[in-house]
Amino acid sequence: MEKYFIGKGAQLLTEDSEEKARIYKLELLQPEFGHMPCMKGKAFTFILAEEGEMQCQVNQEKVDMEAGEALFINAGQSYRLNRSETERCTIYIIEIAEEYLFAGDECLRDKYITPVAQAEAFPYCRFMPSAEEDTDEDILLQALLAAAQTAEGRDMAYELDMKSWMFTAWGSLYKKFVQLAPECKNAVLRERAKLNRMTGYLSEHCNEKLTLAGMAEACQVSTGDFCRFFKKHMEMTPFEYLQKCRIWNSMDAVLNKTASMGEIAMANGFAGASYFSETFRKEMGCSPADYRKWYRGLESECPVLAVKNEEEDGPQTGEKGKTSKTGKNVPSYLL
Repeated sequence: MEKYFIGKGAQLLTEDSEEKARIYKLELLQPEFGHMPCMKGKAFTFILAEEGEMQCQVNQEKVDMEAGEALFINAGQSYRLNRSETERCTIYIIEIAEEYLFAGDECLRDKYITPVAQAEAFPYCRFMPSAEEDTDEDILLQALLAAAQTAEGRDMAYELDMKSWMFTAWGSLYKKFVQLAPECKNAVLRERAKLNRMTGYLSEHCNEKLTLAGMAEACQVSTGDFCRFFKKHMEMTPFEYLQKCRIWNSMDAVLNKTASMGEIAMANGFAGASYFSETFRKEMGCSPADYRKWYRGLESECPVLAVKNEEEDGPQTGEKGKTSKTGKNVPSYLL
């Protein structure tokens, strides 16, 4: 189960000790989108948009969402919140472990859950309100919202009501899955696996000293292919993504001041406190201290800078190194 550091008003609505079912409510300003790396876990994930318009990335595909819509992300798939088209967005992120749904009932799992979880051609599914009444899509959307509001209200025995709503939502999801009978071309599967190898390796090893050659070798591609393929699908260089992962992983220590800046830097793959602060400012648009003050409500004005596409900004200069075909400087040694 993931932990989210974006959203000044980020709330975990379920019990902190509950690992099988977690519901987060995130109220995000437009500049806060684009800073998170890819999330990937064993849980099933539903993203329910309550307010605003946004774009999510699931593996190598971009998905636009509007208020009132939901996105199901299958277990084991990577996703991130790319950008918002509105000034403010409110979303619920619902993470459900497989065992939460079948609770020891093997027949239930084999019939309704395993086929969905193992469907390579079903990495995600978008649900939109229908003009008709009582469609499976509407039932799923209503059930997800009811589950989230039940967790938020925390009435007596709310866990039982929440689980009931999640069963209702899964029933609608399963019907949609059977109806679609999805198929996936081998080329799409290979592309998805390739990107997930790259983002997964960077996320797992981001606190280590990495070279471009070492990353490419670990992902079984050439250095040129690594840079071109990664930039095409992630809209950033591997080095930029690596720094994004490091900053994200440092957030808990930054927000809770559990260590000195030097200790946080060394624990997250940075050479020192000054380089960490410089990278933090480049990624977030402010110093770690300023971000902590705003996140904790000590400052009213959001200091975060919006992430922009390279198409809007033009090529940026990074550390000294060879220039790749993407127009970015590729460091020979990624610190």
